[in-house]
Amino acid sequence: IGICMLGFGITLRSLAMIWAASNFSHEIRNDLSRHHKLVTSGVYAFCRHPSYLGFFAFAVGGQVLLGNFISSALFVFVLQKFFRERISIEEAILMKQYPKEYSQYRIKTWSGIPFSKN
Repeated sequence: IGICMLGFGITLRSLAMIWAASNFSHEIRNDLSRHHKLVTSGVYAFCRHPSYLGFFAFAVGGQVLLGNFISSALFVFVLQKFFRERISIEEAILMKQYPKEYSQYRIKTWSGIPFSKN
């Protein structure tokens, strides 16, 4: 299970970065450039934050592979909190930049964070 999670996580995170191309950044950008595009196709058609889902699967999968089940549970808790906070900031920026498009996209797609309501 751990190896599958690791493979899934690395693959999904890589695909998210490739698919978003220049729109991808490791830093939250408060002011999006005029060249920024809202990416809703490819892996982004299935969830809004595939890179975060990939990291989540990779990090928890590593702990599962090592048999660290307490750490696995702690990783789920900590990563959920971290990504929920980060996503709320990012999505506020995207709602401001693309009010109609992002609102519709948000309704149709899962955030990508396991055990999360949105």
